[in-house]
Amino acid sequence: MTAGQLDTVINAYVWIDTQAAVYGPGLAAAASLWAVCRTVRALRHAADRVRLHLELQHIEDHANQTTPIREEKP
Repeated sequence: MTAGQLDTVINAYVWIDTQAAVYGPGLAAAASLWAVCRTVRALRHAADRVRLHLELQHIEDHANQTTPIREEKP
């Protein structure tokens, strides 16, 4: 490796280190917020599916109920 190449590698490392120090906390916060939003969306979706299942089960239970036929008295 020549001195110019070594200088380029060191400059790249310093640049990456500076970027991580400056933007790292913001990126970490953004990633955390994204993960929280995704989790909330998944929980809402699951709750909607549970509500729909319970509603369909209620409708099915109601449809399967039979009313007893009254016998006529002579």
